[in-house]
Amino acid sequence: MEAEAIPSDSPVISDVGPDEEIAFHFADTRQRTIVASMFIFVAVVGTIGNFLVILAVIVSKKLRTATNAFVVNLAVADLLTALCVPWNAVALLGFEGLPVPEPICSIAAGVMFTCVGCSLYTLASIAINRLILITKPLHVYRKLFQPKLIGFSIVLIWVIPFCLAVVPPLFDAGALGYNEKYHTCSGKSAHKNSNTFDVIQAVGLYPIPLITIIGCYITIYIHVRKHVQKMRRKEREGTELSYSASGSFVDNSKSPTRPLSSANSKVPNNNLNSTVRRDNRSKLSRRQVEITKNLFYVVCAFFICLTPYSVCLVYDDSDPAVPYAGAFVLFNSCINPIIYATKHPYFKKVFKCILLCRWQNIPEPASFVRSLRSSKDNCCGNSSCL
Repeated sequence: MEAEAIPSDSPVISDVGPDEEIAFHFADTRQRTIVASMFIFVAVVGTIGNFLVILAVIVSKKLRTATNAFVVNLAVADLLTALCVPWNAVALLGFEGLPVPEPICSIAAGVMFTCVGCSLYTLASIAINRLILITKPLHVYRKLFQPKLIGFSIVLIWVIPFCLAVVPPLFDAGALGYNEKYHTCSGKSAHKNSNTFDVIQAVGLYPIPLITIIGCYITIYIHVRKHVQKMRRKEREGTELSYSASGSFVDNSKSPTRPLSSANSKVPNNNLNSTVRRDNRSKLSRRQVEITKNLFYVVCAFFICLTPYSVCLVYDDSDPAVPYAGAFVLFNSCINPIIYATKHPYFKKVFKCILLCRWQNIPEPASFVRSLRSSKDNCCGNSSCL
């Protein structure tokens, strides 16, 4: 039975027969324009923001840490997503059908599926990195996060989601391309095995990273909490000892004064050096905890963006909300640079130097940046960089 014609400004086109495979069309012109505008926003902000993240690590050696290797990997995935998102906008605005060759749409869909999965596994890798850095000795951290091992991890992070996105369609377990139901570049909902493809993505991309992320950050929280409690006990004990030392000093002052021996004179210096080292370790620990907390914000942002789409997958009658939920997932691609710019102290400083062209203020600059320092013909002129 053929579907009854419905005006193009209607939000859906519903079937009137039980044999119709596609029961919903995202057909409303106004709504499609709104979602397309969301995609364009993600593309512009995500491209600029993630390019800044990558550039910041290139120009500042201070940001070239093991953790930031994964941060850059996350930025690359988000940048590729931002560059492919415009094809979704093109598909949505093609009211007479897909205005570009379908292979372009298929490639864009494959890249976006791969990059979303890459983001998840990268966030899990960052969680493992922070867990080992905070809870294990430094030599263990350095052994596990050598450049070669980091490189291997990053390759694996890309290979897993790529295989999950590309291999199933090769065996007819779903297909990538123009989705006639939602008018986007994604999985084809009209394919006979589209549900199989969705299950493969859900099982392959989400459980392992999700469990890893939750487990790591809970362990970090417990470790930091115990550490803080231990430090507070030591501070109280130190206060009591200082009172005791003060009292004994008063008692000793009643005896005749004697010159301090050279051995005794070294004690205050040793104690001072020990105190300085403890303070430095404490500051380092606090700094690493603060950075870990900021990276946890990135994780929270990702799952907040993912939640609406996950809810749509659970409820059968959520088809009208799926395009908006899908756009909300991709919003995460432009949120991370904002978090770095507002929360991460080093990224914040380097971002400011780049945007204001104050290359001479970049902490631990790369060698090519040093040459820019001496150049008078930089982008902002010599006077504005003083």
